[in-house]
Formats: sequence, C-alpha cells, structure tokens
Amino acid sequence: MSTTPWSSELVLGENSLDIAHRALFAALARLTSLPEDDFSPAFEECVAAVERDFRAEEALMEQVDYKPLQLHREQHTRVLSGLHHAAAALAEGNSGPAREAVFLLGEWLPLHIMTMDRALALAAEPSSGPSTGGT
Repeated sequence: MSTTPWSSELVLGENSLDIAHRALFAALARLTSLPEDDFSPAFEECVAAVERDFRAEEALMEQVDYKPLQLHREQHTRVLSGLHHAAAALAEGNSGPAREAVFLLGEWLPLHIMTMDRALALAAEPSSGPSTGGT
C-alpha cells in the first residue's frame, strides 16, 4: 500500500510548514515499505512528528491570530485520535490499523495542505496581517 507522494504543488512558501510537510511525506513513504519488525518504532516516530507538526502549526495560528484556529485544531485532533488508536492496536501486536492509518494519512495530508494549511500560510505572510477568516 503506497501513499500519495510529495510534489512541488504542496509547497506553501512558509518554510517551517514546507519542511515539516516534506518530512512527513518521507516518513509515510518509508513506513509503507518497512517489514513488521521495523514498522512499530518507525510508526511511533511518525506519530511524534505529526504531533510536533500540528503543535507548530497551531502555535503559528495563535501567533498570527488566525480566526479559523478552532476548526483547524479540530482536524488535527481527529487525525491524532486515529493515530493514537492505531498505535494502541500496534502495541498489542496488531499492525493492521497502523498500516491503514499510514495510508489514510497519506491520502488526507495533501488535501489538508492544499486547503487549510494554504490558508494558514497566506494568513502568516508578513503583508497579510491577522486573518479575518478562511477555511
């Protein structure tokens, strides 16, 4: 099972977001090809990276007084909930949910970047000032 690959269309022009996103795509691509013995620790690292990325995005949203912060944060919370449930199954020896989560995250992430994160990047531009709305 493969995930959607990173592409230049996902570049937002906000360096911190672009670096984190590219790293997440690399981690997801790596996870899809790992054997069972190596999958669990790599999945845990990936979940930790997603948590860091989401925290950094939310800090940026607070910094620029991004009005759709709550909506964006709710999406992050839902994704993390799914990843944590998959991690619990993985800890019990069932890698199926975690492997499915990797696939689903790889499908969701490009859409999230192109919509919600793009709006955030635009709001974070120095000339745009605080956000007055968005998606």
